[in-house]
Amino acid sequence: MGICRRCGRRSILVSDAVGFCADCIREYPEDVLSSIAERRGELRRQFGLPPTPPKAENGVACHLCANRCVIPEGGVGFCGGYENRGGRLRPKTGSSGIAAVSFYHDALPTNCVADWVCPGGTGAGYPRFAYRNGPEFGYKNLAVFYQRCNFDCLFCQNWHFRDEGTHRYYGVEEVAAAVDERTACICFFGGDPTPTLAHSLAVAQAALEKRPHILRICWETNGAMNRNALKKALRVALETGGCVKFDLKFHSDSLNQALCGASNRQTLANFRFAVEFARRSGRSEPPLVVASTLLVPGYTDTAELQALAAFIAECDPQTPWALLAFHPDFVMRDLPTTSRNHAETAVQIARRFGISRVRVGNLHLLGDTYRI
Repeated sequence: MGICRRCGRRSILVSDAVGFCADCIREYPEDVLSSIAERRGELRRQFGLPPTPPKAENGVACHLCANRCVIPEGGVGFCGGYENRGGRLRPKTGSSGIAAVSFYHDALPTNCVADWVCPGGTGAGYPRFAYRNGPEFGYKNLAVFYQRCNFDCLFCQNWHFRDEGTHRYYGVEEVAAAVDERTACICFFGGDPTPTLAHSLAVAQAALEKRPHILRICWETNGAMNRNALKKALRVALETGGCVKFDLKFHSDSLNQALCGASNRQTLANFRFAVEFARRSGRSEPPLVVASTLLVPGYTDTAELQALAAFIAECDPQTPWALLAFHPDFVMRDLPTTSRNHAETAVQIARRFGISRVRVGNLHLLGDTYRI
């Protein structure tokens, strides 16, 4: 049972790690965001990360994502992956060809955000983009997890990557070498692939040169990368039958700042651009752009769902939207799992706005502890 420190509301849908309810964060951001940022900063310092995107007066600017860090001499950017060394911006690994990354194979069909609309799970795009006219049993996905992120979600389910002591470093060719004759697709995720997008693009190119047959390339991302980088990813996904999966965490910028440590304005602008790019490409199947939203109890509420549904429908109501059940993790472990009523309401809202391709994922997590 958490308490909102502004309005005094007591509820299982208020996380003490945040300290405020969704309504107060949306309506009074000037009163609450600085307090949340202070608590986040204390947490980030434990991992050797700057509390906020640095804006040093005489620093070096990084333009890889919406944070637009200006890094002081000897310091690192918000993602922890770039440093100012002698007045020059450089990856902490010393080269964009080396990244903190782990990778493994998953049998297809897998629990991918897009498996219900992608070639690996459905055979969409067969025979050009899929090996089977149905789920690709017998084939596998190469999952590539980048251990950096330009957001800082308080509910992160992969939060352990922040500990640099767990990092392992691989070059482009080492990752690409994991692609074999049964690998049908590669998915870059994390963390988030945004800070190391150059590495993922190079891995994709090396893997495609090695295996010129069907090999779909996908990214799962918060979507806050710079526009030129997004274009490159979209082109590769388009040509290979892959997709770019946008994690639309919130529509409210203040909620995104509160729970994810960064603005989502570029995420939403990039999503709109990507949907238009997909429309102009003429490729309707398999879909090039997929949206997903984690149903965070108390925070991804009716107001957020309505705003997100209106936004997605305005971009293109045919865009697939995956609604994912929440499991409490990292510092927001005091929240319940997503309720069945929450998930059903989310689907109803999506359909009310004309979004027909909507699906709830992680059904096994749904509970019955609250209604929205």
